[in-house]
Amino acid sequence: MQGTLRIVYFAYLLLGVVVAAAFGKLFAVLFSVVGVTDAQLIGEQLTLSGVLGIVVAVVAGLVAVNNAKAHEFSLDVVSEMRRVTWPSREETQRSTVIVIVTTLIISGMLGIFDYVWAQLTGLIYS
Repeated sequence: MQGTLRIVYFAYLLLGVVVAAAFGKLFAVLFSVVGVTDAQLIGEQLTLSGVLGIVVAVVAGLVAVNNAKAHEFSLDVVSEMRRVTWPSREETQRSTVIVIVTTLIISGMLGIFDYVWAQLTGLIYS
């Protein structure tokens, strides 16, 4: 359970970084649309919009961690992912080659059908 909890908290942290970046950009765009200058707090790297994005991410993370349903769901996802049987490298390579070859064959067939159809409709409309 301790390892599962560690993975959940790490996932929350990664999601928080993504949310902070997204909301930071959103606030920067909103500031530019409204005409408010985005104050630079520490050089060009940390602006007011970035800080607001971090605050939103921290609040959202705390709400998610303290929400019993969200936390239980996260634990269930990690435990289910541990039960997944992942394909080996050879199986993945073999499946990838099959998909690529099948895609090329079907693309060729569709290209031929398209060419024939274009020629037939060209004869009809000419």
